[in-house]
Amino acid sequence: MGFGLTAGGYLLYCEGLPLPVFVPESHVDLGVTSAEPLHASIYPDRDTALADLVASDSEAGHPRYAWYRGAGGALIVPTLFSPATTPRIARTMLEVRAHLAQTTQHELKVLLLSLTGTKVLQGVFSRVLRVGSEPELRPLPRQEGPGRQAPASRPPAERSAPTAPEPAPAPPAPPAPVPGALAPSPSLVQALSGGNPTPSVVPGPRLPRDAAVKPTVPGVKPLQRPVGSSSTQNAQVRADIQYLRDKGATNIRVNQQQLTYNNGQRVGVNRPDLQFDYRGRHYHVEYDTPMSGRGPGHQSRITSNDPDAAVILLIVP
Repeated sequence: MGFGLTAGGYLLYCEGLPLPVFVPESHVDLGVTSAEPLHASIYPDRDTALADLVASDSEAGHPRYAWYRGAGGALIVPTLFSPATTPRIARTMLEVRAHLAQTTQHELKVLLLSLTGTKVLQGVFSRVLRVGSEPELRPLPRQEGPGRQAPASRPPAERSAPTAPEPAPAPPAPPAPVPGALAPSPSLVQALSGGNPTPSVVPGPRLPRDAAVKPTVPGVKPLQRPVGSSSTQNAQVRADIQYLRDKGATNIRVNQQQLTYNNGQRVGVNRPDLQFDYRGRHYHVEYDTPMSGRGPGHQSRITSNDPDAAVILLIVP
């Protein structure tokens, strides 16, 4: 288990996985000591599990949770990490937080002592510089014998210091370069060229909410609407849409409920990030972050609703 002040969550190291799994702070509540599962089903992703939790509207006196496939389907995890749902992991989380607090306090003490010592040395050093920069003492004038005056000393010839040339004015800063157009996603280009890098999956049972959806096709919403909170992903979606238009793709939709080819019918309440028709086939594109792990769950649900559709999974920060 790893935990830091700036990561915004925990790093869960699991046997059999080459990389740690990121668990955000929003998925953890170490104060929940009593909870009950919604049921024994395992959802394909966290969003679907949370939607059913909200729809159940439990009146129980303690929280509820559900199980789903996380980390790209490699793990089965609860919607909430807590002492009631994952006691061993929660205990480890408390231990690493306590260890981090002790380590941080020790390092701050060392830093404070170091800063204090530096200030003292700076004070001593400034006094040494001040003493060394005082003007040199002049010798007293030489006294001659009685009745005689010391010869007048000639003032030293004044040397005119050479006038330093004025610095040339700095040239004006060049204008900032205008960023070029964002390139389309390489995996999208590869998929439309006949080599989809996302392996297909076997369709599974549909969710009851998707199976019960009305087939009526809703209207098209603006293509500029976002697919999430990431500005990078939203910009990439717009670049991919422009590429699809240039390629002749049709029936483009952004963040709308799943349809079949040529707007045949609505087959799910899930909302793929991007969907379109190209050369006789319906495509769905999902944009995920490197740590989200939601892509395989989305692909499984899309394929279960429409086995004839193609799914392209993209990783965009």
